[in-house]
Amino acid sequence: MMSNIQYLCSGLRVRYEQGVNSRVRQACIYFAIWLRINKKFPIRCVVYIKKDYQIKTLDTKEMVSATFFAPYDKDVEPYIRVATGDYEELVSERGEEDAVFAILNSMAHEIINYHNGLRIEILMKMRRKTQVQYW
Repeated sequence: MMSNIQYLCSGLRVRYEQGVNSRVRQACIYFAIWLRINKKFPIRCVVYIKKDYQIKTLDTKEMVSATFFAPYDKDVEPYIRVATGDYEELVSERGEEDAVFAILNSMAHEIINYHNGLRIEILMKMRRKTQVQYW
């Protein structure tokens, strides 16, 4: 493996499983387009739209509606997984528009986690640089 490399790819990508509701799929794609126009994604992040009702987190094995994976290894890209299997249930409870917004809200929450992770990484680099200069 290469060491001390920069991420080669940037941007936001969306991938979806077969069986994801077409309205949800289209809304997630349009949201991703809007995000690309309005936000920077210096490290490529793929959003996986899943047909599952919930997703198991990698660390705590908790069942959640969405999750963000931030790798320690620079050779591995971060990614987001969003569960959409409860869409029909949400439609019956909230209506179609609010059901879509609930799923987009989960996606947005994980995008915020991605950007927070970038800020932490930048702060850590600044801190290391300051420590090197000080010593």
